[in-house]
Amino acid sequence: YFDVLGIAPAAGRFFLRDEDRTPGAHPVVVIAHSLWQRRFGATPAVVGRTIALNRRVFTIVGVAPEGFKGVTSMFGPEIWAPSMAAPGLLPRQFGDWLHERGSVVFNTVGRLKAAVTREQAEASFKAIARGLEQAYPESNKGRSISLLPIAEATIFPGMRSAMMFGAAVLMAIVAVVLLIACSNVANLLLARATARRQELAVRVALGAGRARLVRQLLTESLLLGVIGGAVGLLVGTWGRNLLWSFRPAVVANNFVALRLDGRVFLFTCLLAIASSVVIGLIPALRASRPDVVGVLKEEAGTTAGTRRAGRLRRALVVAQVAMSLVALVVAGLFLRNIQQAFTVDLGYDPKPLSVVSANPGQAGYAQPRAEQFYRSARERVATIPGVASVSWAANQPLWASVYRRLIVEGREPQEKSDAMLTLAHTVDVGYFSTIGVALRAGRDFVAADRAGTVSVAIVNETMATRYWPDQDPIGRRFRFDTDTQPREIVGVVKTIKYQTIGEAPQPAVYVPLSQNYADAMVVYVRSAGSPASTLQAVERELRAIDPEMPLENGATVVDVLDQSLWMMKLAAGLLGVFGALALSLASVGLYGVMAHTVGQRQREIGLRLALGADRAAVLHLVLSEAGALVAIGVAIGLACSAMASRGLASLLFGLSPIDPVAFGGASLLMAAVAFAAGYLPARRASRLDPVIALRTG
Repeated sequence: YFDVLGIAPAAGRFFLRDEDRTPGAHPVVVIAHSLWQRRFGATPAVVGRTIALNRRVFTIVGVAPEGFKGVTSMFGPEIWAPSMAAPGLLPRQFGDWLHERGSVVFNTVGRLKAAVTREQAEASFKAIARGLEQAYPESNKGRSISLLPIAEATIFPGMRSAMMFGAAVLMAIVAVVLLIACSNVANLLLARATARRQELAVRVALGAGRARLVRQLLTESLLLGVIGGAVGLLVGTWGRNLLWSFRPAVVANNFVALRLDGRVFLFTCLLAIASSVVIGLIPALRASRPDVVGVLKEEAGTTAGTRRAGRLRRALVVAQVAMSLVALVVAGLFLRNIQQAFTVDLGYDPKPLSVVSANPGQAGYAQPRAEQFYRSARERVATIPGVASVSWAANQPLWASVYRRLIVEGREPQEKSDAMLTLAHTVDVGYFSTIGVALRAGRDFVAADRAGTVSVAIVNETMATRYWPDQDPIGRRFRFDTDTQPREIVGVVKTIKYQTIGEAPQPAVYVPLSQNYADAMVVYVRSAGSPASTLQAVERELRAIDPEMPLENGATVVDVLDQSLWMMKLAAGLLGVFGALALSLASVGLYGVMAHTVGQRQREIGLRLALGADRAAVLHLVLSEAGALVAIGVAIGLACSAMASRGLASLLFGLSPIDPVAFGGASLLMAAVAFAAGYLPARRASRLDPVIALRTG
């Protein structure tokens, strides 16, 4: 593994081939560089020391290099063991990890030869997969092999696609903010060019060529771009650390490397230069062609040129308003989505529930001792003040579940591989009443459902309607493809959310713990009061039975739900920040244009006031002009938002892509901020002294 990845140990060595041939024969481990520093003081003498994992002694033979997190680095492993050590380290209820052909736990890591392409290697592997399918149809039918670059394997495929889509949305909003900023600066440069028209006309009159003027003006805009790029790099350094602070504790820090390396620096420089050229070119070209005679004489040609520049500035303001509204709507949809997520019906009420994982198998317990631990724990936890009920289940809420192939009696498939895949859950007596899942038909598991009696199961409504439509499933029988004896259905329960809150209804089977031993379980506790305060007492009772029992993931189910949404919350927070930035830039742009317009029309406004115009009429005149720009921008922005939001439908939890709250709220916020931005110049215009305005206008 380490040799294929081409890394060298920071201390000691990596695994030898003979250490990965016989299960359990060589209890050796390699530790992460961070663990070496944190727990062992970075001493080279750590090589040869022993540590206890799951009450088994392992010898440290090496230290991984600094920064190495493995191939799948999302959860930041700190200890590596040979694959033959898996039986002693991983839960047994998921089967024989090493010998079952149906196991899909391990990923293969390889290095291509210099002359071999990925496509060629993948074709060879697919040929091997076809051969395995023919030789072992029961376990390998329909299975193939795909090759991924190592960079794409660091995150689970499903999560990677979600992150890539979220990153694409975020980059689109960042591009919108950049365009708004560019149009804002372009507006300022146009206004500055208008104010400098006499200076530029004098330069032309004295023989300055157009190319020289363009170079001068572009140099000024380039200076702005370079300063902006430098500030952006500084903010990016700070923002990178802030970004990782939003992750849940279970996710490794910097599991995706966000380094400000040479590529980022080059990209920033190129973007800053390109932005500078884009925002400076049009003002430079316009300013480099002054009507020399008209400007120097202050004649009508100046007014016409000023009006043309004014129309361009207004068009840029409309574009800013439209783009900022799109950013606000997208941010609003994500924020509303987070709000909606906590109202999604999980099939049960998560508020009074808390969970703690216990792993007797990792503690070295045999089945009888583990079963006694489960019984003792249930009895002790039930006596805690405020605990209403308690039960065990093999699965965490909203987490990866186990799928098993199911064969319904009377519908025997031609091959085992054709059996139907179904979620399978091992639960204890009282599980459904503890989490609050309604029993739709039949009965719950009881103490009499024990080993040696008729094997029973409970199915959810989705499975009942899918496999026995318009029939009573009670009394029907099925078996898992690895079983020899059938199971009888004794009850039907409501379908719940098993893995994600956005999942479609899935068929699921529940089997009793007493008939399907599991060496790792999760205790579910329903509290009459605060589940968070009960949680500590639950962990104390579990440790009172065995102080060395591996316990993990203690949390309220509401916190579990909150952690499952961390990527969505991170995206919503970032989009909210960029939406607010877009709104601020658009309002500054509107204020700048209206302030410049008032300054240009100072003589006209003074004349209106001198002829008896009411100051309120002047206020209305300027505000109506600003309002017209905003109204056009909002209309365009709403149309663009409607098109953009449809692409986000797959991320929304029961929320319409055209959510009236998000669209209406963004529009009202845009209108309110735009009114404030336009009111200040309008108010200044209405308070002009006519005499001073006519004299200086």
